[in-house]
Amino acid sequence: MKSALNIKTWIRSIDLMTLRLFASIVEETNIARAAARESIAASAVTKRMHDLEETLGYKLLYRDPKGTTLTPVGEMVYSHVRAMLDKLGELHNELSSLADGVQGHVRVWATEAVLVEYLAEDIAAFQRAYPLVTFDIQEADSTEVFRALALGTAELGVCAEPLEAQPKLSATAYRQDRLVVLMTRLHPMAHRSALSFSDVLDLDLIGWTEQTGLMRRLRRAAEELGREFKPKYRVASSHGARSLVRAGLGVAIHPEGTIWPYEDAEHMCSIPLTDAWATRPLAIYLDPGRSASVATRTLVQFLTESIEPARAQ
Repeated sequence: MKSALNIKTWIRSIDLMTLRLFASIVEETNIARAAARESIAASAVTKRMHDLEETLGYKLLYRDPKGTTLTPVGEMVYSHVRAMLDKLGELHNELSSLADGVQGHVRVWATEAVLVEYLAEDIAAFQRAYPLVTFDIQEADSTEVFRALALGTAELGVCAEPLEAQPKLSATAYRQDRLVVLMTRLHPMAHRSALSFSDVLDLDLIGWTEQTGLMRRLRRAAEELGREFKPKYRVASSHGARSLVRAGLGVAIHPEGTIWPYEDAEHMCSIPLTDAWATRPLAIYLDPGRSASVATRTLVQFLTESIEPARAQ
């Protein structure tokens, strides 16, 4: 084999069709099958592979009557060729989306508060602008949202900023929500216009399961006051917490967005917490290590740029 050419000559000497044929041979492990797959004569494929090896200066394939296998250099070349062809496929899909209108499927994971207060309406507005985009929307705690992003189960997550940094994810500011104290209208504190966290720590508290982001936030806030957050009851959902409050068993700290649709009908009231941490930034999270589709990027842009100022406060 001759030595590798300089980079400019090398690039001019390689065409995409030859690289695609090489990938097909690797995946079919047979030149004849690869030729049939690409609708080209087997002799032409053999000639192109010979020329490719001459251009690169290395043997890429072992050939025998049973088929083809990769040389060590061939394995390295194939990994790069496959990645290149996949990227070209993504480019083709994106250009097609631009020609036909943005389309695709987006998997969104978000907390209940975000869905109820903001995200459901925002996605409805997005759908009116981009009707070809479909959604898989999953409601989950923030801990589960981050896990889904890490596993690739979710493409986009929306939740309150966590106590723990998420260095592997990118965050884009979305909106903010506020924590409130939920109680029955007959509660002795129901007349108050606002409450501090220390005001409610001695009440009968309804808490959440330990792994939730809100529970960790409440425990941290109590520790900062030199106190302990000791719920008398524990629930796994906002619906369960509201049911216990409605029955007069205690008070619960909720995101405001999960409360307002139920207050009047269920004879409850919500009182804002005055602590600074009770106003929580909400953010849109993506895994920058995964390629985001046109539909996902368009949704993020829509959510962050099309927010009415009055609602963003």
